[in-house]
Amino acid sequence: MTFDGSHDVPSARHLDARALRFALIFPGLLAIGLVIGGLLVGGDLPDGVELPWGGGAVSLPVFLSVGVGTILVLGAGIGGWGARTTLPGTGRRVLLGTAMALQLASCTLFAAALLGQSSQGPLPAVRVDGYVMLMGSGLAAAMGVVLALTFKPDEQWTRADDAALAGILDSAQDPAAAHDQLAYFLHPRGSVTMMILLLAVLPGSLLALISPWILLGLLAAALLLVAMLCATVHVDRQGLTVKILGFIPALVAPCEEIAAAVSLDIVAKDYGGWGLRKHSGNATFLSYSGAAVVLRMNDGAKVAVSAPNLDTADELSEILNRRAGKPPTQR
Repeated sequence: MTFDGSHDVPSARHLDARALRFALIFPGLLAIGLVIGGLLVGGDLPDGVELPWGGGAVSLPVFLSVGVGTILVLGAGIGGWGARTTLPGTGRRVLLGTAMALQLASCTLFAAALLGQSSQGPLPAVRVDGYVMLMGSGLAAAMGVVLALTFKPDEQWTRADDAALAGILDSAQDPAAAHDQLAYFLHPRGSVTMMILLLAVLPGSLLALISPWILLGLLAAALLLVAMLCATVHVDRQGLTVKILGFIPALVAPCEEIAAAVSLDIVAKDYGGWGLRKHSGNATFLSYSGAAVVLRMNDGAKVAVSAPNLDTADELSEILNRRAGKPPTQR
C-alpha cells in the first residue's frame, strides 16, 4: 500500500513562538543588565574603556554599544534559528543551548572588561578580569548544556509522522505484518566496557607523565571502540538491518536472500571476534559472546548478529525463517 503523505494541517507553523520569545527576550535582558552595570562603574572610567580584545580606549557608550550588539547577534541570531520548526528537534536544542552559552559568555567578557579596568580596591587595573571571566564562562557553558538537554520543542507534524501513519494504515490492511517486525539495541556488557576503559586508563596514566594528551587520546580511542560495539538491529519484511550507533549502516540481509536462520549461544572468537567482521562473503556483528542469530544465505554465506538473550534470538529467527526467500510484498 502506498501513502502520499498528504494530510490536512491547519496553518503549519514554521516558527516555535515560545522558543522565539525566549531567543529574543533573554539576550535583550542581558544587554540591559550590561548597560546598567556599565553606567554604575562608568564613573571609575573617566578616560574611557578598552574593548576586551584591545585596540585602544573608546568611550563608554561605544563600548556598551559593541557589547549589546555582540550579545544580541549571538543570542537572538543563533537562538532565532533554534526556533525554526523546519529543523530537527535535536538540532534546535543544540542551537538554543549554543546561543545561551555564547550570549552569557559574551556578557561575561564585557562585564569582566568593565570590572578589570575600573580598578576597584588595591588591585591593579587589567584589560579583562580573569576571575570574573573564568567563573562566568563556566556558568555560561553549564547553562548552555542544561538548556540543550531540557528544552522540549513544540511537536510538529514531520515526515516521520507521515511514515508512522503509513505504517498504521498498512498494518490495518495487513494485521500479520506486525508479527514480522522486531527491533532492539545492542551494547557491550559492562565487564567488557570496563576492561576496554582500563586498558586505556592504566597505561595512559603512566604515559600522561610524558604528555596528558596521550591519556586523553587513549580514553577517546577506548570510548570510540565501545561506541563501535553499539548498534540497533531491525528486522521487517524487507530484511535484517544492523546500524552502528543507530545511523551507520553495517549489515543488510534481505529476506529474499536468506535460506534459514537459527538462534545459538555462541563464542565471539569463533566468528572472528567482537564488532563488525566481514571475510570471504561472511559477515558478523557481535557485541559479546552469548545469544545470537546465525543466518545461512542462498549463496552459502553466513551472517551472525548478537541478541540480548536467547528468547529474543528465538523470536528473531522465527521471523526470518517465516520470511526467508519471500519478497517484501508477499504475505
